[in-house]
Amino acid sequence: MSLNQLNKIIPFLCLLIFSACASVKAPQGGPLDSEPPKLLSTSPTKLTNLQPGQQITVSFNEFIKEESLKNAIEIFPDINTKIDFEYYGKDVIITLPLNLEMKKTYVISLNSNLSDEQNVKLNENIIIPISCSSSIDQGTIKGKIFGSFTKPSILLWKGIIDKDKLVSKKPDYVISSSKQFSFDYLAIDKYTIMAVDLYNPKLSLEKNKLSFFSESFIEVKEDNVTNVNFFFHKNETELESDSLDVSKDIEKFASILGNLNGKYILPVIIELKNEDNSFKTELSLDGTFKINNVINGRYQLFAYQDRNNNSILDTGSLEKNINAEKFYVYPDSLTLRSNWELEIQDWNLDQ
Repeated sequence: MSLNQLNKIIPFLCLLIFSACASVKAPQGGPLDSEPPKLLSTSPTKLTNLQPGQQITVSFNEFIKEESLKNAIEIFPDINTKIDFEYYGKDVIITLPLNLEMKKTYVISLNSNLSDEQNVKLNENIIIPISCSSSIDQGTIKGKIFGSFTKPSILLWKGIIDKDKLVSKKPDYVISSSKQFSFDYLAIDKYTIMAVDLYNPKLSLEKNKLSFFSESFIEVKEDNVTNVNFFFHKNETELESDSLDVSKDIEKFASILGNLNGKYILPVIIELKNEDNSFKTELSLDGTFKINNVINGRYQLFAYQDRNNNSILDTGSLEKNINAEKFYVYPDSLTLRSNWELEIQDWNLDQ
């Protein structure tokens, strides 16, 4: 190749290399968004002395998916009125209904239908208290949910409602939950409460998967947080300790023993549970218990007053008009390992 030809080729090669380099682009996108949207502020900031028909701006930390808002905004206590809103990306302007009562505290509930543009939904409701008066009620009911469930909701009715009337009476409050819940900004009063897994308001209440409280009602008092717990059973048959063949490999199993203090009425069942296994025994007359042949793993320990002697924690029934059996949950989860014996000393049920 002659020098003249080489001088013609070199600029062409440089141009080709430069074009190839220029075509290299930075990687697109970034980490997938897994965080649900968060409430940043409201306008007005102080949500008392409001007027029916007034507008409230709710601002989020990211863009909200407009289609998700249709079924995401509710006002409780329920007022049977459609909620009007306007969408502005990260801001949503809510127009208060005209039929709000002047001396009642309401909450704007943004439920788990709300999602960002990446379809990441809320895990739990965002609750915004509002009032047409100068004050906001401060009553609170909170609690935890145990057992096997998918997506629980907690239903709350103001007043003491008979079970035969719950079927036809719409709840005053509904919140989505996970393993715990909190109703805040409640009026000082008596309430009826229920937990429902995969709640479908279009179905008759008794066709949902229900769990009741152990009392007919709960009373919300001033400067006092009311605690309520619920339990859901698995739908399928669970593994019981007496069904295990422990003769083959006894060293794989553990034991747990202990004693109870406090006020309870026998019979009391002690049950050790996780997602896969259930082991239970009846509390002795002297307040002690022991469960053998436990498969190693992480468990939650329960005690419940077995009123009907069926060795099952009954969660209540609309049809039979009964409440749930009273149960207690040991405050810490327990890890049991092969060939261990774990002792629970002085589990106080009154605390």
